[in-house]
Amino acid sequence: MNLKLPQLLKLVDKLSGNSIWESFGYWKGEVNIEVVSKKPFVIKADSDFYLLTSKINDPYIQEYDYVLLTSKRPTAKDVRLDKISIIRWIKHPKLLNYTPDYIVSTWDSCFKFVKENLSKGIKGLRSPQIGALHSILAHIQNPDGRAIVVMPTGTGKTETMLSTLIANGCEKLLVSVPSDSLRTQISNKFISLGLLKMIGVVDESCLNPIVGVVEKRFNSTTELQVFISKCNVVVSTINILTNLDDEQKNILNHSFSHIFVDEAHHSEAKTWRDLIEKFNENKVFLFTATPFRNDGKNLQGKIIFNFSLKLAQEHNYYTPINYLPIREYNKKFADKKIAEKAIEQLNADIASGYKHILMVKCISKKRAEEVYQYYSIYKDYKSIVIYNGIEDLANKLEAIKRLEYDIIVCVNMLGEGFDLPNLKIAAIHDERQSIAITLQFIGRFTRSSGQNLGNASFIINVAYPPINEELEQLYSKNADWNLLLPRIADKATEKEIQIKEFLDGFEKLNNSQISFGQINPAMSTVIYKNYSQTWNPSNWKSGFYEENNFDYVFSDTNERERTIVIILGTLESVEWGRFENIKNLQWNIIIIHWDFRDNVNRVFVNTSLKDFSSDSLLEAIFGPTKTKKLIGDNIFRVFADVNRLAIYNIGARKGIGRDVTFQSFYGRKVQDAIGEIEQGNLSSNNYFGVGYKNGEKVSLGCSVKGKIWSYLRGNLKELTMWCRDIGDYVENDSIDHMTILKHTLFREHISQRPDVMPIYIDWDEEIYNRSNVSFEFNNDGYILDFADVELNLLNPSLTGNLQFSLDSKNNSMKFEILFEADSKNVVFHRIKQINKVKCSITYGKITKDIVEYFKIFYPIIWFADESYLIETLYTKPRIQPPKFSSEKIIGLSWSGVSLNKESQGIFPYQQDSIQYYFIDRLKNQYEVIYDDDGRGEIADIIAINDLETEIVIDLFHLKYAMGGIISNSISNFYEVCGQAIKSVKWKHIDSKAFFTHLLKRIVKIDKGKECSRIIKGTENDIDDLLNQAKYKKPVRFNISIVQPSLSKKNASDDILILLGNTAHYLLDTANINLTVYSSN
Repeated sequence: MNLKLPQLLKLVDKLSGNSIWESFGYWKGEVNIEVVSKKPFVIKADSDFYLLTSKINDPYIQEYDYVLLTSKRPTAKDVRLDKISIIRWIKHPKLLNYTPDYIVSTWDSCFKFVKENLSKGIKGLRSPQIGALHSILAHIQNPDGRAIVVMPTGTGKTETMLSTLIANGCEKLLVSVPSDSLRTQISNKFISLGLLKMIGVVDESCLNPIVGVVEKRFNSTTELQVFISKCNVVVSTINILTNLDDEQKNILNHSFSHIFVDEAHHSEAKTWRDLIEKFNENKVFLFTATPFRNDGKNLQGKIIFNFSLKLAQEHNYYTPINYLPIREYNKKFADKKIAEKAIEQLNADIASGYKHILMVKCISKKRAEEVYQYYSIYKDYKSIVIYNGIEDLANKLEAIKRLEYDIIVCVNMLGEGFDLPNLKIAAIHDERQSIAITLQFIGRFTRSSGQNLGNASFIINVAYPPINEELEQLYSKNADWNLLLPRIADKATEKEIQIKEFLDGFEKLNNSQISFGQINPAMSTVIYKNYSQTWNPSNWKSGFYEENNFDYVFSDTNERERTIVIILGTLESVEWGRFENIKNLQWNIIIIHWDFRDNVNRVFVNTSLKDFSSDSLLEAIFGPTKTKKLIGDNIFRVFADVNRLAIYNIGARKGIGRDVTFQSFYGRKVQDAIGEIEQGNLSSNNYFGVGYKNGEKVSLGCSVKGKIWSYLRGNLKELTMWCRDIGDYVENDSIDHMTILKHTLFREHISQRPDVMPIYIDWDEEIYNRSNVSFEFNNDGYILDFADVELNLLNPSLTGNLQFSLDSKNNSMKFEILFEADSKNVVFHRIKQINKVKCSITYGKITKDIVEYFKIFYPIIWFADESYLIETLYTKPRIQPPKFSSEKIIGLSWSGVSLNKESQGIFPYQQDSIQYYFIDRLKNQYEVIYDDDGRGEIADIIAINDLETEIVIDLFHLKYAMGGIISNSISNFYEVCGQAIKSVKWKHIDSKAFFTHLLKRIVKIDKGKECSRIIKGTENDIDDLLNQAKYKKPVRFNISIVQPSLSKKNASDDILILLGNTAHYLLDTANINLTVYSSN
C-alpha cells in the first residue's frame, strides 16, 4: 500500500482565528506503508514509524517523531482503499523553530538572476519576470513614490513578487489581495516560494518565509502586534485591512518594510485609498495586469515596468484565441444561440481529445438561473450554477477543481485566485464590463499552462457589445482577437502613460490632497497679452492677497507645459443653520497656462472662484505691467466659424443718459436685443449660444470683460489646448467681431403654425442616443425595433393644422398639433391623437404611452425655408441662403424608366424603376451598395467606399415624378428635400449606430417575400466597416437628391431656393455637400 506524504508545513501559531505557516519543503513524497497498530493508528514506511491521528492533542504524539493529522479517525480499510485524507504534519524532525530575522539572513546572496532559455534547456525567470524584478530593485534603490508594475495575466506576476521578497531581502512584507480565493492562492505561493527553487533561481540554503494568513479581524491590538512579529510575510484581503481601526492601521504602517498590492485594479475605493495613504509611498508596489481600475479611473502611482500584451503573445505566454461571435438583436433568442454555439465548440474540443470545461458568464443570479436552462438540456454534460451565497459553495468549487463538471454557469466568479487550466471555452451572455475585467478574464483562458490543452474559445453576441469603446472593437463580428487584444491593452496602457507623462511634469503631486489626474475643469478662461519672456511661478502667493481666507492652499507647477495649478479649500458655515461644528468644505481651483510660441505670447487663467481678478496674481508671476487683459468687442471673435448660432442669452448696454444702462435678454427677448444692436441702440456686453463649427455642435459664451466659457469639460491637457485655440481667434485681426450676428438664428414663440410648407418630421435627438428603443402597438405582444417604425408628415400643406403619423408595417397612429391658450392667454402646444390606434415606447427600463412621451420629447418639424418648430419655439435663419445653382445639377437620361415608379421592390426587381436604374449606374463606383428603401430608412440607396484614409458614405434620396412626367412642380421636391435634411443626423450619431441600422434591416420584406438589402458587398463587409468607422478611420458623408421630374434646363426659382436652403443646412450643420440629379 502507498501513501502520499504532504508538504512539511508547520502551523507556527494561530491568533484570533488567523494562522501562521512555515514550509520546510517536501519529504520522501510517496512511500510504501504497512499498518502496524490500529490503536494508536501507526504505520511503518522503510524503518520509520508514523502516528496517524485526527486529534490535535492526541496523548500518543509525544511517543513518535513522525505524526500526521487526518481529517477523520484512520482505519485499515481507509488505508487499503486509499481514502486517508491527510491535513498536515503535526510533528517531524525537520519542523524546526526559526525566527523571522534568521530566515531573512538566509536570503542574503542566495538569489540567482537566471533567465529562462527553453531552446538551451535552461530554467529560470521569464523575460517579463526578470525585467520587472530589475525595475523593482532599481526603484527600491532610487525610490520615487508609489510604483506600478504592469504584467498581463499569465506572465508570472506572483513569481515576480516572490523573487522581489528574496532578492531584496524584504524585512517584513504585507501583501493585499482583493478576494478570499486569491488570498489562499497567494499565501500558498509565499509559503512554498512557488517555483523559485524548482527553476533554480533560489538555492536550498534559502529558508522559506513564515507567512501569516489574515482571515478575520484581530481581537486586540496586542494580538495583531504579536502576529506580525512572528511573520516574514502577511497576506490579507483589502476588506479586512480597511476595516481595522485607526490604531491597528498605524501599526501596519510602522511594522512593514514593503507593501505589495496584488490585482491593484480592484483598489482605489475611498476606504482603501485612506489606508494606503497611511504608508510611506516608497514602500508601496501595485501589481496589476492592467494599468486602469475597474471603474475606468487611473491607478495612482508611477509605472516602473510595463510588459505589453503584444510581447506576451510573441513570447507564447498565451495560446491563440478562437473567436466565435453570433449576431442576434432579439434578446429572447440570443441566450439560446450562444448556448448552441458554445456546446458545438465543446463537442468539437472533446472530439479532438481535449478535456475542456465551458464557463458561462452572467451578470446576476437571476440571469444565471435563466441561462442555465439552455445548458441543462444537454444531458451528455454535467452542468452547475455557482455564485457567492449559493448553498455548499466550497464543496462545489472543489468538485469543479476535480473536473467533475463540464459546464459552469457563474456570476462574477472563477476569476483571480481560481486557477483551472481546463477552462478553455467562455460563453459571455451579459456584456457590461470594463477593459480591466475583460482583459483579465480573457487572459485567464488563454495563458499557457505547460499542458497541451489546445486553444481558448469565446462566444459572444456582437449585437450588444460592451459600453466601453475599446471593447466594442474587440466584440465586433470579424474581429481578430489575436491582433486586437494586445492592441487594446497596449493602447489603453499608452493612454495612461501619456496622461501620467503630462502629470509627471508637476513637481509636488504626491503632496496634494486632490488627484491631479481627476481634475476636470469647465472650459473657460480670461486671456492676457504677455510682454515678458520669463516667469517666476513660485512667486504667485505675493500677488494672491486672499490666501489667508483659505484653510488649505496647495500649488504645483509644470515647467515643461508652462502650467500652474493652485488648489484652495475653505471651511464655510452651512446656510441652513447655526452650528459651530458643522461646516461645508468648499474647494476651488486656479489654473494658469502660459502659451509661449513663435509670434505668440499669451497667458490664460481658468478658475472656479467667483468675482476673482487675476491681475495682481499675474503681475507677481510675470512682473509689473508685463501682462494686459484682453477685453472689448474683439472677444466676440470666438464666434467666427460658428454657424447656425442659436443665442440663448444676450447682455447689452444702452447709451449714456438712459434710465437702464444694462439689460439681459432671454428667450423671445433675444431677437429684440439683436435688432437693437444692429440698429446701434444697444452695445453688446455678453453672448451665450449653441451652434455648429466644422460640422460639429458647440456651445460658447463670452463677455466684453474678457471671460470666455463653454459647457465642455476636459482634463488639464485638454484645457490648455482649448485655450490656445480660443486665443488664436481673439487675436486674429482679420475677423470682424460683428460676425456673431451674421450667423445667428431668429427664434420666437408662435401662437399659430408657420405659413410655410412642412417637409419632414423627426424625433427629438435624445432618442438617437439610446441603444435599446422598442415599440408595441395595441398591446399585441409584437415588439418592434426603432428601425421598424418612423414618423411621417400627414397631408402636408401650407395651411391647416400640422398633422403627423407614427407608422409601422401594420399600424399607423395619427396625431394633430394644436396651438391653444390658457386662462391667462399664454399659448401652449398640444399633441392630440386623431385615431384609436395605441402605441407604447420602451427606452432603457422605462415604458410610456407614446402620447405621454411626446409631451416630454417633442417631435421636430422642418419647413421648406430651413426653419423648424419645437413645441411653440420657431427658429429660422436670419439670412436667406443663395439659390442652388442650376449649373450644379446633374442631368441624366432616364430612357426606359417609369418616372412614377420609385422603388425596385423585392427580387426579382422592377427594372424600370428609378431605384433600379440608379443602382445600376452606381455599381462600378462603390464597394458596398445597400437598398435601404422602406419604413425607417436612412436613404433609398446607401453606397460606401472604404478608402485608405477614410470611409466615404453616399446617401441617395430618390423621389418619383408626380404623374410620371417631367414638370416644374415644387411639390416633387418638398418630401425628398426633407429626407435629405433628416439624414444629416447620422453624421452626428455614433458611427456604430449607422452600421448597426444596416445590419438590423439586412432582410427586406414586402408582401410575404424577402431578399437581402445588400446589392453589392457582403454582411461581413458591413461588419468590418462598423469596426473601422469607430476605431480606425474617420467617416465622411455625401448626400444626393435624385428627382427625374425636374428638367435641369427649366428649374424654377422656387425649386432652386428650396434646394439652396437644403444645401445650406447640410453644409452648416454637418459640412456635407449636396448633389442633385435630375433629367436633362
